[in-house]
Amino acid sequence: MVESLPGKGLAPMKFSVIVAAYNVESYVADCIESLKRQTYCDFEAIVVDDASTDATLQVAKRCAGDDARFVFFKQPENAGQSAARNVGLLHASGEYVLFLDSDDYYRDDALQVVADRVDADDLDQLYFAAQTFYENRTLRRTRYEDQESRTSIHGVMSGVDLYVAFEKTEAFRPSSCLYAVRRSVVEGAGLRFREGIIHEDLLFLMQLMPLPRRAAFLNEPLYRRRMREGSTMTSAFSMRNVDGLFRTQQTLRAWILDHANECSSDFCDAYAARVFHTCEVAARYLFEITEADMNAYRKGLNLQDRVDFDLHILELHKALKGVYDELEGSRTYRLGRLFLAFPSWVKSRVILPQAKKSEQG
Repeated sequence: MVESLPGKGLAPMKFSVIVAAYNVESYVADCIESLKRQTYCDFEAIVVDDASTDATLQVAKRCAGDDARFVFFKQPENAGQSAARNVGLLHASGEYVLFLDSDDYYRDDALQVVADRVDADDLDQLYFAAQTFYENRTLRRTRYEDQESRTSIHGVMSGVDLYVAFEKTEAFRPSSCLYAVRRSVVEGAGLRFREGIIHEDLLFLMQLMPLPRRAAFLNEPLYRRRMREGSTMTSAFSMRNVDGLFRTQQTLRAWILDHANECSSDFCDAYAARVFHTCEVAARYLFEITEADMNAYRKGLNLQDRVDFDLHILELHKALKGVYDELEGSRTYRLGRLFLAFPSWVKSRVILPQAKKSEQG
């Protein structure tokens, strides 16, 4: 017999959908309306406004109307997406938790599909796929992401084994919006998003990944991911990007070194490769950041962190720069660019951005 929860009826609801929102007055209606259209109704939507300076909260409340499944919280000051999501986790009461970005939305049957699968296979965690649409051609050319060509992974397995399969098939995507997880798994581990950094999804997901006993991947695009101007994903890279990845790799590197003897060699190999990839991405971001900004950042680090940063990010950046400089100086590279430039230019302009498809009907 399931115990009743105060104010929640005879049984806990199935899903808590946590929506962190900040200055998205032009987009949040799509998000809220997609939740209201869900064919599966047993959910609560916890919308946390991160001290928006526009009408985000008012628009969201107006769209929700008198639907009691929607609850709203307003942060006293802007603290970032991690803090907003943590507020949502604090108030969540569903059996499973999902995260939905406030400028994105779900397919109308998304929660029904997830509910059917987690029940059928008694899953602790279910990953699913996304479809990205772009607001303009420039974004499609400069911020293209391959969400649609992920390889299917069949069956139920532990989180550890699923992670290895993700990396082997190149189907891993570091987004907290592309899974439903049993809330008891998150709470049992005391997991929360690290506040004060960006790229927090990768850190949270990699900490969560080893925990589920029963996990699966449904390669079906239940999530609609908007690529727009002014979002974290499309803003110019800065030392905040580098710092977020640097802090993430520090935590992940320490964890795998502490737990390597408890894990399979395949998992250790995959995890180590992900840590190195995180360092590599941070090192490549430095190409778009001024030396003055980078030096100012280094001076602000304590000596131990500065040594760690130099060892794993800065020196890798210098090595990459050396390779790029040597490559660009070669005659073969210059001729190759001449032959490849025109078809690449044509392709980037002929392929149109994906239009937002109607979810109605």
